[in-house]
Amino acid sequence: MSPVLGALAIVVGFLILIAPHEGGHFALAKLFGVHVKEYSVGMGTRLWSTVRGNTLYAFRLIPLGGYVRLAGMEPGDDPKDPDGFHRKAAYQRLLILAAGPVANFLLAAVLATGGYMTHLNSNPALVAGVIVPSPANSAGIRPGDSIIAVDGKPIQRASDIQNAESANPGHPLQFTIRHPNGEVVTLTIQPTYDPQAKRYIIGVENRPVLTPLDAVWNGVQFPVQAGQELLVGMWALVSGQIPGGILGPEGATGPIGIAAITYSAALSGFGDLLIVLAALSVALGLANLLPLPALDGGRMVVVLVEKVRGRPFDRDREMAVQRAGLVVLLVLFAFIAYFDIQRLVTHQFPGLR
Repeated sequence: MSPVLGALAIVVGFLILIAPHEGGHFALAKLFGVHVKEYSVGMGTRLWSTVRGNTLYAFRLIPLGGYVRLAGMEPGDDPKDPDGFHRKAAYQRLLILAAGPVANFLLAAVLATGGYMTHLNSNPALVAGVIVPSPANSAGIRPGDSIIAVDGKPIQRASDIQNAESANPGHPLQFTIRHPNGEVVTLTIQPTYDPQAKRYIIGVENRPVLTPLDAVWNGVQFPVQAGQELLVGMWALVSGQIPGGILGPEGATGPIGIAAITYSAALSGFGDLLIVLAALSVALGLANLLPLPALDGGRMVVVLVEKVRGRPFDRDREMAVQRAGLVVLLVLFAFIAYFDIQRLVTHQFPGLR
């Protein structure tokens, strides 16, 4: 992929992450009869807009955010508006707020499935990698070759190769190899003993068999697995287990860092790009569930506390807290942006060194 397409992937990537998140809020708000004033993808100057059903739909210049404006959630709104957010039942408000992160998790499953679909493999003996140095490398086996048989026995699953090595430890093995050009050759390879693995090896790494059904199942599991890894990473950050903490080389990443990761993935290939976007979608969903002002999680806390105490908060004060939280988040993003740039300049950015 060219650098131009890589740069385009950054813009498209942000739009892919943002539009469904805001679309989740939008869809549930419409479902429960909340007046949606505006649904915008992007920030800043309007590039395109239209009004449908008393809702403004817009694309804006800067593709680093987006928002849905709901009646009752802005200064000057009528708190008694029957179509306002705060006039709806608590469970409806919670579902509207949770719909954005949920949309990100569903999107991650779709993107991950697409990424895995680009790596389908029905050949159990396809060589994915060759250790250097190793007997296999010395014999001329290369990634992309297929091991048809070992000592005359056809390979039906990747484990057959290791089983053949284990059945004749230290003895030469006869490999029948098909090269990508269709040429079939027979090679005799002497395995060597690996003290770390505590067994004889020839030095090939087989690509696991991946069917379309496997790709779908792996994609469905992806948000859960990625979410668990991200939560572990978040805990490691806040608990001081990672050197430098949140602003260190392995710390939090903002839009600039995300753009760098997306660009690098795009240059690696379409499948890698989809997997990275899936991981970023999970991260966006989890981040928005944090119980902090101005985030979906913080607003959900307000709804739950109001339900427990049996009466609403003063809306003006609540909005003031939400605005203050937004200011704090923007300042934090500015700090993270500075450190993202510093990491990129000093080649300390994770995965881009």
